[in-house]
Amino acid sequence: MLINCDLGECLIPNPDADIMSLIDMANIACGGHAGDDESMVKTIKLAKENNVKIGVHPSYEDQANFGRVSYQLNDDELYDLVYQQVSHFQKLCHNNNSPLEYVKPHGALYHDMMEKPLVLAVICRVIKAVDENLKLVVQAGVKNFGKNENVTFLYEVFADRGYDGIEMLVRGEQGAVLDKADTIVKQYQRFLNEKSFKIDTICFHSDNLASVEALTRLKNA
Repeated sequence: MLINCDLGECLIPNPDADIMSLIDMANIACGGHAGDDESMVKTIKLAKENNVKIGVHPSYEDQANFGRVSYQLNDDELYDLVYQQVSHFQKLCHNNNSPLEYVKPHGALYHDMMEKPLVLAVICRVIKAVDENLKLVVQAGVKNFGKNENVTFLYEVFADRGYDGIEMLVRGEQGAVLDKADTIVKQYQRFLNEKSFKIDTICFHSDNLASVEALTRLKNA
């Protein structure tokens, strides 16, 4: 199963160089919740050096809350927000001879996409406008999207987030973020054996030290 991780988020200390060799897919922050041109190019190059698939990680424009607050935007406003981030990031990839392969929304935008069909439709429109071959990462197990708007979906679970059945616990709830490497490794192994719904990739978060430790253990196992 492909491992993906949110990177380019300008964390201090910055774990990106240590993580990149442990993963298959890098979801790179593109300025909404974190990042700027310098961090984007640096992370694109790092991914290229490690043969890691490159994805763009758009967000509501809200660095103060790390993109974890939902905003009520109309269709045109949301389209412009996502299009600007995705198309600009694609240009940076092109300038560095690195293919952009997928889109994975961040934080509140990701959750809104899963809960609001109109948000999903706008993001699919952006993909069709920028590059119809881009895949879209969505949460696995919740629903089967099929081929909405002719966009190909990658179904994702989270190694380091708590679940109630197939529903991910909301951040802030007890147990929503797993903070022990042993627990994260066990959840990763559980998802490897999950047969009741389609899973293409599993996410580890770079801002969770236990996740980074779990990734290292899995790589060295």
